[in-house]
Amino acid sequence: MTAPDLRGLSHLGFSVHDVPAAVRFWTEVFGFRAVVEEPGFAFLIWVDVGLAIGLGDHGGTVTAGFDERRVGLDHVALAVPDVPGLDAWARRLAEHGVPHSGVVASDAGSHLNLRAPDSFPVELFVLDPAAAPGFGIPDPARAVARTHAGAS
Repeated sequence: MTAPDLRGLSHLGFSVHDVPAAVRFWTEVFGFRAVVEEPGFAFLIWVDVGLAIGLGDHGGTVTAGFDERRVGLDHVALAVPDVPGLDAWARRLAEHGVPHSGVVASDAGSHLNLRAPDSFPVELFVLDPAAAPGFGIPDPARAVARTHAGAS
């Protein structure tokens, strides 16, 4: 029996200590648009990317920063089309005073790492087309979740 159909990511849900600070970060630095903002919760969307983020403080019970060394999510990687795009992100992050790793090449591609509020790790990533087949991806352009939405 085959698995039922999936169309990619719907949204990411982040537990945060300070919802307004997280909203400012994701809207001002990354360009998401807040469509819902209420005490303890916000929902952001970037329509052109096809991605949404829910931010919640679980009734004020979120008390510590993120720790990728615990069971669960390690980081979020957002796809960037090319290395010049990563360079542009490095400049934008610097303009907003966001510390980052700079662009770093690896066997799989190039990445730029940063921390969102509550020390949440975010990676901006460009897949090296030569590495894509090693990950079972015959067409590197299809490695971005959104590109699958219209595929049949």
